[in-house]
Amino acid sequence: MCGPQTRRAILQTRRFPTRTMRGDGRVLFGGHVTSSEDVVFLISHGFDFGEVVLRDGLETRHFKDLAASLYHNTSFFLIAHGPSEGPPNDLEHLWQIYYPKLMRTLEIAEQLDIHFLTVHLWFDPRFVRPHVCEEKLKFMEEISHAATPHGILISLENLSENASDLALVVQRVPNISLTLDVGHGQLLAERNTSYEIVNKLYQWIGHVHLHDNYGGNSVKDDLHLPIGSGRVEIQHILLNLIEKGYRGTATLELKPHELESSLNTVRGMIAGFGRLRCAQGVELSH
Repeated sequence: MCGPQTRRAILQTRRFPTRTMRGDGRVLFGGHVTSSEDVVFLISHGFDFGEVVLRDGLETRHFKDLAASLYHNTSFFLIAHGPSEGPPNDLEHLWQIYYPKLMRTLEIAEQLDIHFLTVHLWFDPRFVRPHVCEEKLKFMEEISHAATPHGILISLENLSENASDLALVVQRVPNISLTLDVGHGQLLAERNTSYEIVNKLYQWIGHVHLHDNYGGNSVKDDLHLPIGSGRVEIQHILLNLIEKGYRGTATLELKPHELESSLNTVRGMIAGFGRLRCAQGVELSH
């Protein structure tokens, strides 16, 4: 098992993390991409990257258009978000359906020169049976190993897990990262689990998802509201990340018409951190 320093080295030697994670001294912001038009939109509105949503049925004919659209802006880059897991306790579906989908996703990501892939795999012991969680650890080991020849780092996104649940995964599976979804952290929890994840597992966090909600106990409560519209303490969570040194990527998981205002809101939050630290005599890049 490789430790935090080895994982940090892996993060820093991949093409994508070299430019972004702990890289040029600021947090980079992106939005979802399902077409070349989305890339043009994000670039024109001042975003740094796009997170390609490689869902079921996305036609491969769009891939060349996506890649070609990047040639006009060399600083813009892509990461990826994989397909949904499906039934969380169905091992046959896991291996017979989801595994082939992820193998195909790795091929597509490599075609797009993508080196970072977020995946959904539920490890919450309140809802996933113990023997299924154990099998999913083996699954993650296999996926991480399969991603290496493609030059891709696999990143596990938190759903309703707490830090202890995720620690079991990162301590068992080599060469993986965590995608911290601050909106998911508000669900099925008395206090947003993002705080605990940042405090205990910061060294594994390679990407962040930002969106708002009012909390709740079901999938329907995962509202993906504009930043500042709900109860998620995004400003405080971001401050925790930045104070620990996070200078990576953050995707605003919102509708296109909500992106620009939320980007301004989040950048305003970070600028506020900087002014506060300057007043205290501490430098904070943003």
